[in-house]
Order: sequence, then C-alpha cells, then structure tokens
Amino acid sequence: MKYLVLIATVIAVSSAQSLAANVDVSQDTLGNYNFRYYIPGISRVEQRDSNGNVEGAFSYIDDHGIVRFTQFTSGVHGYNAIGTDIPVPVQDTPEVAHAKAEHLAKLHYAYLTLPPEPEIIF
Repeated sequence: MKYLVLIATVIAVSSAQSLAANVDVSQDTLGNYNFRYYIPGISRVEQRDSNGNVEGAFSYIDDHGIVRFTQFTSGVHGYNAIGTDIPVPVQDTPEVAHAKAEHLAKLHYAYLTLPPEPEIIF
C-alpha cells in the first residue's frame, strides 16, 4: 500500500509540473504592457500601447485535437476578433441580391410618387 501511495504521488507531482504555466508580463508607467501565457495546449499573447490599444492572439487545442487560433484588436473601434472559428455574415446569393435591389427600387419609386403633403396653417 505504501508503494502505491508513493507511485501515485510521483505521478501526480510529475504531471502537475508538466502543466505549469509559463507567464511573462512587462509593463511601464505609461500604460504599455506585454503579456505572454503558455501551458501545453493553450497560449495567449497580448500587448497594449499607451493609447489603450490592445492587440494579441490566443490558441488552444480542442477536444478533437484541432488547434483553434484567434487574433484580436481592441481600441477606439471596439473589440475585433479574427479567426477561422468566428462566424461571418452569410453572403446573399445572386437571386437574393436581385430581389433586394428590386424591392429597394420599388420603395424608392413609391416614395418619389407620393402626393405632396397638404400644407397645414396654424
């Protein structure tokens, strides 16, 4: 039993050491900073300038063994992420684009042919 506990302890300690995070942070008094974080299967890199603009990237390995990678920026234009797993708006098919254009043309024509509003005098 003592040997089983000893073996379990050695395995637990060795696996805990392999999951130790590698973190590197530097900053100054102007608001600039650099940040790096890494453990096996997960990483993140980020930097900020004195104007508050942040850019960076992160990645991880999902349950299927696929590496998921995302780049991002953040600043006066908000948070913007770019990655293969981020949904993008569906593009209109040619038929839908034509139907939209036709509909807008009819709306514009209807607006142009409205009778003038009567003048109201108070």
